[in-house]
Amino acid sequence: MAVIAFKILVAIGTALLGAWTLRQPRLMALPKPRFLGLALGLQLLTGLGLFVALYGLGHQTVPADVPGYYVPEARAALSGQLPYRDFPQSYAPLFPYVGAALLSLWNAAEAFVLFAIALNSVTLVLWHQVATRCTDAARARQTTILYATSGHVLLQTLLGTNQIWVAAALAGSALLVYRRREAGSGFVQAASACCTKLLAPMFWPVLWICAERRVRWLTALILVTAAVFGIFTLAGANVLDPLRLEGERFSSGNLPYLLEPLSAGLGERRYLPFDVLAVLVLAGALLWIYRQAAALAPPARARLLAPGLALTGLLFMLVSKKSISGYEVFFMYPAVLTLCVSVTSTLAREVFLLVFNVLLVAEPSLWFRVGRYQTLSAWLRESGGPAAPAFALLDLALVGCYAYLAWLSLKTLQFSVRGCGTERAEAAPDIIGATS
Repeated sequence: MAVIAFKILVAIGTALLGAWTLRQPRLMALPKPRFLGLALGLQLLTGLGLFVALYGLGHQTVPADVPGYYVPEARAALSGQLPYRDFPQSYAPLFPYVGAALLSLWNAAEAFVLFAIALNSVTLVLWHQVATRCTDAARARQTTILYATSGHVLLQTLLGTNQIWVAAALAGSALLVYRRREAGSGFVQAASACCTKLLAPMFWPVLWICAERRVRWLTALILVTAAVFGIFTLAGANVLDPLRLEGERFSSGNLPYLLEPLSAGLGERRYLPFDVLAVLVLAGALLWIYRQAAALAPPARARLLAPGLALTGLLFMLVSKKSISGYEVFFMYPAVLTLCVSVTSTLAREVFLLVFNVLLVAEPSLWFRVGRYQTLSAWLRESGGPAAPAFALLDLALVGCYAYLAWLSLKTLQFSVRGCGTERAEAAPDIIGATS
């Protein structure tokens, strides 16, 4: 439980640091380079400081997936083995080779952590550039500070997970859509799909919907992705194997986990109704976003990008049977941005994000250490105490946070379309800056 307490303290401490920073009187008047330097300084100071404390002075080992999957798969690639053919893995085909490159520079699991810290800084800069294009400077700066001091994002980087790889690619693609460089945006997403994990394509429909020149975006994406996956297929690798592996897994922190006791009688097919529900919900949301974008002229569609990405990610977290809290890092910045443009009270935003970050860092650790990765029905059946019901309430609180942010994203999308008719789309000010 000491690990869980540490994570909670980090989440609270960084949230308080962010609140203190936002109350500095000269923050909004700083020149842009100095502000970005300050935000990066906050992020790197906490990230590198804890890295040295934990892995340097504390001699801790990198936990979780890095030693269990990342390092062995990278070493298998270094030895000449082919993913999916010579060894099983759940990640994208080029992922072991990126890991091999990191281990070639520093043959230690900590290399993944430093790479995640560096990518997180890139992600912050890219998302800030997006925010300045879709809202006013004050809200963009508030969002950037709150992201830079997110305890959940910080701990994910210290774990060295590849969640931040997906986030960096998503930020880069979003910025390129705003800059009308659709081919570059599609290429970045193709690289993400080939180098990270199978969840990267989750945001492709929103990026395509919001792109001004959709054919260019889609062409770049398909050419690169098909070439990489085609080469591995011709070499004898089963590139669809990760779908089978991931399809058998589940996690806590979502509606299917909480409702699973109702379908426990279906046995191995207990999650089938929830899989169907997830497909219907996400497909319905994407169709709705597409219809909203149809009301805008092509140059104005990018205004739906940030809330559209947030809504897609949050709905996935709600209805997918495997949506570990780490996946929230993919779209953390758009979610915080939606909060900042929808909630006028600074204190309310800060309190919500403090609670949200605490839930995000504590929930998966509690499921692992107390729940032992059990389904809720099995836990309730085997437990004679209050642990399982108490955890269900905690899960319900986390799901409630996802639902609230999804509602704010939906509302922001609606405001964006209503305030900007097709005939005046290019001249209208960005509605995201006026939703509150």
